[in-house]
Amino acid sequence: MKSANSFDAAEAPAGAELPAPGKRRSRARRLGCGLALLVWFTLLMTPCALFYLAANGEIRLEHRDIPQPHAHPLLLLSLISETDDRGLRIETSRIAEGQPAGLTLCVETAVRFLLWEYSGGNQNVSYCDCYERQRPEAAWELSNTSGDVCSPTR
Repeated sequence: MKSANSFDAAEAPAGAELPAPGKRRSRARRLGCGLALLVWFTLLMTPCALFYLAANGEIRLEHRDIPQPHAHPLLLLSLISETDDRGLRIETSRIAEGQPAGLTLCVETAVRFLLWEYSGGNQNVSYCDCYERQRPEAAWELSNTSGDVCSPTR
């Protein structure tokens, strides 16, 4: 009895090279198994992340080398448990623009809400904070804040 993956020399066209046994799909199988393990591990770790979120109220990942990293988190998931609003707050930020000399820097922050109980209205917001410094080794100073996304003309 032949397996579904076996390759018989009699079935091959004339002049065709036979693949080495076990080498035909090994790379695709490894990639598939790796992705399946990653999905399975993520699925298993989801309850741990939810328990951590419930116990601490937030999950925070911060940027490095930007001014006020606590005010501009790379990712912030926090629980909302207010009288009229309940759900998740998702805050992300990215470096929108900067000069090659490193004297100006703009950070765009987006705050989104995933609410299962809310008082109404659109609560999602984006804002842009721009910082300047006189010399590359000087401290950053806030120069401009706008209630919109960062534009290249600032």
